[in-house]
Amino acid sequence: MTVTGEILPDEPGFLLEFDEVYDTDPDDLWDAITTPERLARWMADYRGEFRLGGHWQAMQPDGGVYCEGEVTSCERPRGFTTTWTVAGEQPTLVTVQLEPDGSRTRLRLRHERVTRLETGPGWHAHLEQLAGHLAHPAAERDRAAYRRRFTELEPGYAARFAALTRPAP
Repeated sequence: MTVTGEILPDEPGFLLEFDEVYDTDPDDLWDAITTPERLARWMADYRGEFRLGGHWQAMQPDGGVYCEGEVTSCERPRGFTTTWTVAGEQPTLVTVQLEPDGSRTRLRLRHERVTRLETGPGWHAHLEQLAGHLAHPAAERDRAAYRRRFTELEPGYAARFAALTRPAP
């Protein structure tokens, strides 16, 4: 699987869009992206609920809150929208849509008003780890592999972000 993301200007900041197809059905993919027990195997430890009006928190390895949000729309297993607020920063908005694609499922992720450059390689590396989780659901999250992949991706995303912020000649 080759994850690709689109980066567009979005005031303030950028719009990130990812469109990937996973080898699973919509119900399984929904569970993988909304259930704290499964999120912990490929992304981060979460607490809270992914339901309309539900609040959630993503935890750092040391137990602190990395970010939190409120689910503002939710239709299982088709998608959801949530605020995404990194501690100490302005809220952004994440929308995830799922749709059948033959025997597979397409995931579209849209993250609006992104100002943290780390968000691009972060989503990219996490979405790759999601594919691994779907292939091996019982496996524990490999934080070292995530960090290595993030480090590989970061320069390319930094260049893409920079190209959007440079004034036209």
